[in-house]
Amino acid sequence: MCSLTRQNGRQSDGRATRKIQQELNLHTGTSSCVAVLAAAIVLALLAPASAQESVKIGEIEAQTGSLATYGWMSAQGMRMAVDQINKSGGFEVAGKKYRLDLLNPDTQGNPQQALIELKKMIEQERVKYVLGPFLTNIYKGIEPYANGANGKFLLMGGATAIHFDLGKPGHDYLMRTWNWDAGASGFGSLMVDNLKKRGAKKVAMLLQNDAFGRVARDVYAPLFKEAGIAFEEEWFEPGTNDFSSVLAKIAAGKPDYLFPGYSDAVLYDIVRQATELGITRFWLVRGSLGPGLKNKDAIDDYVIYIPKYFEEAEKTEPKVKAFIADYKAFYKTDFPYDQAPLCSSSCYDHVFMLVEAMKKAGTVDDVAKVKQALLSITYPGLWTIRYDQTGEEVFNFDIVDIKKGGKIDLSHVSPK
Repeated sequence: MCSLTRQNGRQSDGRATRKIQQELNLHTGTSSCVAVLAAAIVLALLAPASAQESVKIGEIEAQTGSLATYGWMSAQGMRMAVDQINKSGGFEVAGKKYRLDLLNPDTQGNPQQALIELKKMIEQERVKYVLGPFLTNIYKGIEPYANGANGKFLLMGGATAIHFDLGKPGHDYLMRTWNWDAGASGFGSLMVDNLKKRGAKKVAMLLQNDAFGRVARDVYAPLFKEAGIAFEEEWFEPGTNDFSSVLAKIAAGKPDYLFPGYSDAVLYDIVRQATELGITRFWLVRGSLGPGLKNKDAIDDYVIYIPKYFEEAEKTEPKVKAFIADYKAFYKTDFPYDQAPLCSSSCYDHVFMLVEAMKKAGTVDDVAKVKQALLSITYPGLWTIRYDQTGEEVFNFDIVDIKKGGKIDLSHVSPK
């Protein structure tokens, strides 16, 4: 009697298996042992050298379209992280080897498309870990469905609206991969403190009339009031590219700084048109350095929150230098210094941090245990990342000040 046991392997090729079974049926006794041994050899050749199971992770972000600024870099970083983890041999949890399978379709900033993709991930692909979204409109579009899957998966996104749902009943699946604006560790609070130190007495806000704009007003109006800084607000509708009339109204009020937003798609026009009307000092908590640098000869101050100023960090931080080199090799293109700061949300570090949490939790399936592990970890990656008790990310950031002519002053901030 001969027996053959095969463990921890992937399913073999169907045709080879049928052929082996035919051989086994043709032989009995001692000859069957020969067939079984032959089968073992074939199966060994078909199986990978080190069989691994896969953990599927998903991403819900806009990678194209007018709002791609807030999703494209996250997608770039996630692909790199998954590739590096898998090429290094994967990872081990509770004695088993795993690799990552990434599903990251493009939502194009469309809530309906995001909902379709999330349903596929949860219902068809059985994904337990989804990174994103950064956009509040996407989160609002998927939140009712996600609530119904509470306890089955984790959603780790940077959307502002996620902040308000952390800790609510039925929202155990939520974590926020972006530091909050307000509070003792909030980057917005620290930015307002910095603005007060600059002697600002009056700020005019010009934001898009949408969900994020209204949330920003609700967050920053109290922060300015607490700091003793007068605050005025003006709005523009989506699709606007001529801001001259509203900027003329703002200029008449003589603010010390203009607080515009919130994406580069409008900031280039706002900054240029503002300088033409004599507004030369800007204070931003969203957007990039691009609009300031393009108008460097017309501005006096362009103070902006930047998760990391990669141009400088490349010179002083080995992990950042390696990341930039790896990016160029992986994508065979120049490094996107202007977009890279947004890798601070649901991106490269977060994939590695998730893997470390699985290792610590001793499971890839129990999302509650993995979440608790994430809450207990401080991850030293491109950023030093931790989560507060509510599940909201806290990380170090930079304040960049572009002066007239393009001179840059840089301050590093590490929230407590």
